[in-house]
Amino acid sequence: MSFMKARQVVQTCALSTRWKHLWRSVPCLDIDQEEFKATDSNSRSSETWEKFEDFTDHLLIPNNISIALLDAFRLHVSSGMPKGQQAARWIRHGIKYSTQEAGIQRKGFSSSTWRLKRLHLSSIYLDAHFINHVRSGCQYLEDLELKDCECAFQDITSHSLTNLSLKNCYCYGLSAITSPTLKSLIIHIRGRTGQLLVVTAPAVAYLILDVEASSIGGISLEEMPSLGRVSIRLRNNYYIENVSQDQLKLLCSVSNVTSLVLSGFKTMESYVLITGQL
Repeated sequence: MSFMKARQVVQTCALSTRWKHLWRSVPCLDIDQEEFKATDSNSRSSETWEKFEDFTDHLLIPNNISIALLDAFRLHVSSGMPKGQQAARWIRHGIKYSTQEAGIQRKGFSSSTWRLKRLHLSSIYLDAHFINHVRSGCQYLEDLELKDCECAFQDITSHSLTNLSLKNCYCYGLSAITSPTLKSLIIHIRGRTGQLLVVTAPAVAYLILDVEASSIGGISLEEMPSLGRVSIRLRNNYYIENVSQDQLKLLCSVSNVTSLVLSGFKTMESYVLITGQL
């Protein structure tokens, strides 16, 4: 059941008496609006959303899904839907409900934490308080993936994350990523306004940067002694003939890696002369 979408999981209650309540204890929850589009192909988008909204509201209330015992939680809202803030509310409620249940249902867990290890969100608006909720309620979180999200928070700080992926996200005010445990980091962000983003993650071994060429100077990588594999892609690097000082500074900060893949850069002579390597 962990490999099934949430709507299918709930529908298993009709199989037999033994299956009637089995879905309530599923360890992985995958809520996807696309599942409703596939079954309601003749309905208007507003009707499909209403069904999806009603389903998710009822699914995430206490005593339905054992939220506090989830290992993985995925929520996908179709791009272009003006309901991203509603989705953010579901996340907050999930964390809130789990804090009420964890100490009762799971001996040894704090009464204010969720045992969740993987959290994947797609096409959702995440307000300025999102990271605070995650940090306080998901102290065991290891894998955080945000895809096509609009992010209003200013920093990501964690002492448990090992994997962090920001894929095609609009992060207007993000100024800091701080985690001593982080090992894999993917930064593919849009909407940068020149604000400096400082990355402090000394344990990172795998790094992907996919950013606008004009915003590369706004990214500062603190020392990463464990860094081994790096991929850097510059988008819209049309008007710069040679490697700029900002690009050169970034390249020098990752010059001691075992694998370096570059895309979107121009002439590299200056980098070779200064560092003696590529």
